[in-house]
Amino acid sequence: MLDVLPSAKRVSESAEPLLAVNGLQGWYGESHVLHGVTFDVKPGEVVTLLGRNGAGKTTTLRAIIGILGKRAGSVKVGSVETIGMASRHIARLGLGYVPEERGIFAGLSVHENLMLPPQVQPGGLRVQQIFELFPNLKERSSSQGTKLSGGEQQMLAIGRILRTGAKLLLLDEPTEGLAPVIIQQIGRTLAKLKAEGFTIVLVEQNFRFASTVADRHFVIEQGRVVDMIPNDELDRNVEKIQSYLGV
Repeated sequence: MLDVLPSAKRVSESAEPLLAVNGLQGWYGESHVLHGVTFDVKPGEVVTLLGRNGAGKTTTLRAIIGILGKRAGSVKVGSVETIGMASRHIARLGLGYVPEERGIFAGLSVHENLMLPPQVQPGGLRVQQIFELFPNLKERSSSQGTKLSGGEQQMLAIGRILRTGAKLLLLDEPTEGLAPVIIQQIGRTLAKLKAEGFTIVLVEQNFRFASTVADRHFVIEQGRVVDMIPNDELDRNVEKIQSYLGV
């Protein structure tokens, strides 16, 4: 057991959203890329944002955490409206962001990378707990970031956020380019985190992987959410999802 959230409850349909995104607009410079994204995430829920490349999935995560150049609309974490807040203040509401490029510092060891981010809330995982989740990292704790495989870098990027105390995790393409055995390990880790009450928003191209961890799937096209598919309805919507993803 992670022993992080002893009172964690399972997802309740009646629960108030932990994250509520409503009419979210976003721009890169003069380019308008988000056109009213709307979805919500309940406490302890895992949701995926599905869509083709360029649909706006990564931009949505960047807008939620506040590192997009310009955004409008509404993004509430609990009852707190975050539009207009600096990203460092949004993070202190308990959000953690793992970008697709992972952001591992090549010249620092695994242990030094883990200790680098400041705590945003009490209750973050201890280093030993992170090593229990990712035994590979324990074996490589003194290795520099340049010596790690892609899978080990992804484990380190997720572990680093877990140490900060963040309970709402934004993960961008965590399985991209990884070997199947590593993808399975990432999936088991996400299932453990969900069981402990973590809330996760997952950008993922691999909807077969997403189906093993998520409760709901939101489909994004051209900067808008165009569909929501509960995980238990995936089987009868496979052709629709393949059409959305162009596979």
